[in-house]
Amino acid sequence: MLKRTAEVKKITINSVTFSSIFNIGDTKISHPKTKEIAVQKEGATFTKEDNLYFRDYPIFNMEPNWLSKQHTASTTTAHHVNTINVQNVSIIGVSSSSIAQVGSIGKINADARIKHFRILLPENGPTQT
Repeated sequence: MLKRTAEVKKITINSVTFSSIFNIGDTKISHPKTKEIAVQKEGATFTKEDNLYFRDYPIFNMEPNWLSKQHTASTTTAHHVNTINVQNVSIIGVSSSSIAQVGSIGKINADARIKHFRILLPENGPTQT
């Protein structure tokens, strides 16, 4: 397929975090990867007993289950102009192995693994949910 040029007048991004990418231009291959343990604790006092480790959770040791073969589809495209024109792009956030890109990308394998804990303080003491 013939490639086209993308013309963007203005891009506003509030934040790009945690193995994420903002890219202007073409990319051949991208493989962003994130491992996160997120803890929200009521009372916000952390001690050594609150430490959590990737090794303790099987999701961080599993191999990704990528597609075994490339699937193709027959398409017919008619480009009436050689450029894609965009006036304004507004993005709140790009996070956890994400890509905001102006341009083409040949291959992408993004892998984000997040284990989230909320530690609440009920009347009888702390619990994890």
